[in-house]
Amino acid sequence: MAVSLRMTSISRTPVSQAPAQAPEPQKPTLPAALQVPAHAYLARLAALHDEAAETAYLANLLGRAPWAAGLLGAAALMTVLTSAQSASPVAVSVWVALVAIAVAAIGRTYGKAIEVPFDRETLKDFARSLSAILLFAGTAWGAGIFLALANVGPVAALAFTATVSALLAAILRARDVAFCFLVPATAMGAFCALMRDGGFAAMLALLAGGLLVAGAAILFERVTIPASRTQHG
Repeated sequence: MAVSLRMTSISRTPVSQAPAQAPEPQKPTLPAALQVPAHAYLARLAALHDEAAETAYLANLLGRAPWAAGLLGAAALMTVLTSAQSASPVAVSVWVALVAIAVAAIGRTYGKAIEVPFDRETLKDFARSLSAILLFAGTAWGAGIFLALANVGPVAALAFTATVSALLAAILRARDVAFCFLVPATAMGAFCALMRDGGFAAMLALLAGGLLVAGAAILFERVTIPASRTQHG
């Protein structure tokens, strides 16, 4: 009897339950914007740096454009005053008109771009327009060997094309844009010099001067401008 009562009391004793485990703390989750890998941020930073460098390059080119136009106008006036007295007045007038068109085109393009001087798309359009204008200006300037100069000796030919091309490259400080003037001016000048009687030496002087100016422009850009600068598209 005592054994049965003891068993009954034991059976009625409540069984202690195991303590419930505390929930594991959840790890804090970062916002989706912060879960981007670090290299993506570095790539974006590099892209922003390239955009800023390109904008600064194009803005500087915009600021130098009036000086380039002034150089062409002053050089044309000096040519007329010093070397064109014995040339045909009609030919000189045609040449001056061509150079004046180029100068006016640079001024008009500059006037449109300066209204929004730090907009990348506007600056890119300006750079493309300036390159096209300089192609025309270089061709017109090289034609001055035939139209504006009476005597085409090697020294005169070299001073007429290479000097102006070198000064223009120094003003613009943009090799690709400066070449838009240098290449057609040298090619057209050499052709016009060859068309004149005994102009073979002048043609060689023009070609040598053009190559010398091109090499100097490339060397100047590599020395003075950082390699990380982005070229204009």
